[in-house]
Amino acid sequence: MRYVLALWVSSFLIGSTLSAGCVVEEPGYRARPCAGGVWIRGHYGPRGRWHPGHWRCPGIVEVIEVE
Repeated sequence: MRYVLALWVSSFLIGSTLSAGCVVEEPGYRARPCAGGVWIRGHYGPRGRWHPGHWRCPGIVEVIEVE
């Protein structure tokens, strides 16, 4: 009986420790950096370059890099 209880407790502790390490936090969905900002999901540009998710604020001129 003690062996079964010890095995159950140890598997619970190992499982809870491993599951706590898999917390994923999406950085873009925190507070908006500006009033009226819109979250743009990550996407591929017209030339195939990956653009990660970012906030787009009204009235802010964005600089576009030419490849």
